[in-house]
Amino acid sequence: MSLFPEEQLDSSLGYFPAQPGQKLKGGKWTVTRKLGWGPRSSTWLVIDNDDQHRALKILTATATADPNAKNERHFVLEAVKAVPSGVPELLETFEEKDEQGRKHLCLLFRLFGPSVEDLRQGNVYEGKNLPVHIVQKVIGDISERLANLATKNIIHGAVTPDNFRFFAVQRGDDVRRALAKLPADKPVKIQGSDGISYPTVKSQPIPNNYTWETKADDIAYTEFTLANFAHARQTTAIALDTPKNIQPPEALTGGKIGLKSDVWTLGCTTYLLLTGKPLFDESYVASPLKVAEGTLGKLESLLTESGNIAEKDLASTAKFIRTCLAVKVKIRATALEVLEGGWITSGCACGWCG
Repeated sequence: MSLFPEEQLDSSLGYFPAQPGQKLKGGKWTVTRKLGWGPRSSTWLVIDNDDQHRALKILTATATADPNAKNERHFVLEAVKAVPSGVPELLETFEEKDEQGRKHLCLLFRLFGPSVEDLRQGNVYEGKNLPVHIVQKVIGDISERLANLATKNIIHGAVTPDNFRFFAVQRGDDVRRALAKLPADKPVKIQGSDGISYPTVKSQPIPNNYTWETKADDIAYTEFTLANFAHARQTTAIALDTPKNIQPPEALTGGKIGLKSDVWTLGCTTYLLLTGKPLFDESYVASPLKVAEGTLGKLESLLTESGNIAEKDLASTAKFIRTCLAVKVKIRATALEVLEGGWITSGCACGWCG
């Protein structure tokens, strides 16, 4: 069992042990709090001398040394061309060295808000699901991002709720107001298995006013971005990095992985958000075609048993999920067909976002 509450700082992956007050890039950026972490990186709120607030993603030493480390930079820049306001904007990249002399690639983004996974996990007493109207909005916006990425032949490769991000305020005064009731977590020193004492900091995403109970009229006024292009591919791929129980059958049987692979993952994610549970268990990995066909055949029953789908929404919801999860790639919907299918909603209702 790890000694660390979040990323394992003493692991061979080589996480960057940042802490509030630390100066980076020759003193230009100051770390103020931790925003999140993942298997390849940690992300920090940083501020410069001009009061610009940004999100700095710091890759592990292992991820930095990977020959494909700069793929994320490439695909983020390509994605911005296809989806100008639908993905976090990458502003610059640079390298930092840790105390052991290991290099870490740093990607500086405009701020992004908490994830849809954070929102889902917030519904801890009701089953960690989200109501249909929120899921329709989330999946609608993400479908639009995928449809735009398809014009550049980009496979995102990780269409999961932790990569669906709320918009965040950007101006210094606005950020400070948002954080006023959430003081930055103070570092706690923990001695690793290697005998080194590391500063551990808990993640604190920039909060907003949205909860799993937010009404349809209110959720319509936000937009969800698609983040994390570390797993992106161009046109086709030979493997995916997502958990195997949400990978499409073609990824598990040696078939061709293409743009519609993202649509399959979108369908699995839709079910998870609606019910709080994954659609497929480990038995799917061993026999994907058989298990998928059997599970999809009883989809209405599964949705009903979850207790989260009203009868009036049952048929249309099941139809939408099946559209995403067609076992045969040829008849599986494209992202654009999903977007235009009628079940989902997308865009912002404010009238200004375009």
